[in-house]
Amino acid sequence: MIYFDYRFMEVARPIIEHEQYQQMKKIKHHDESVYDHSVKVAFYAYQIAYKHNMDWKATIRGALLHDFFLYKFNKSLSLKIIPDSIKHAIVHPIIAFYNANKYFDLNEKEENIIKAHMFPFGFPKSKEAWIVSYVDKYIATFEYASNFKKMVYKRKHPVYNI
Repeated sequence: MIYFDYRFMEVARPIIEHEQYQQMKKIKHHDESVYDHSVKVAFYAYQIAYKHNMDWKATIRGALLHDFFLYKFNKSLSLKIIPDSIKHAIVHPIIAFYNANKYFDLNEKEENIIKAHMFPFGFPKSKEAWIVSYVDKYIATFEYASNFKKMVYKRKHPVYNI
């Protein structure tokens, strides 16, 4: 996925070309890689922030790093007091922040964008953080729907399950 927007790429390039960030291409997330998901969230959040004269640079950086957790999340269907998906929703923003802070200098707004993107498990303190949280959920909904459609199609057409 390549976006031909010089402002976006100028801010995004140092992050997306970073060796550790490139590892996200290998981690499946919803219906694509964590890398693709994060770049998509960053691009659409940036478009909204830029259009409304907000801090679009912090929006890009925070959105790119919102899922910088660097591990494969495996859902467990077992019944537990706290399901794995809820644990992941609570913990992965903190791990993403830890990783982001280790490799990049972050400002307060970027930190909050990363930590609070899983509202209501975190609380966005800026308009930019709200935008990233919203865009992340909006895009994830379509990614989950796409994944669900593929699963249904495979069940209806088992010959394609090779």
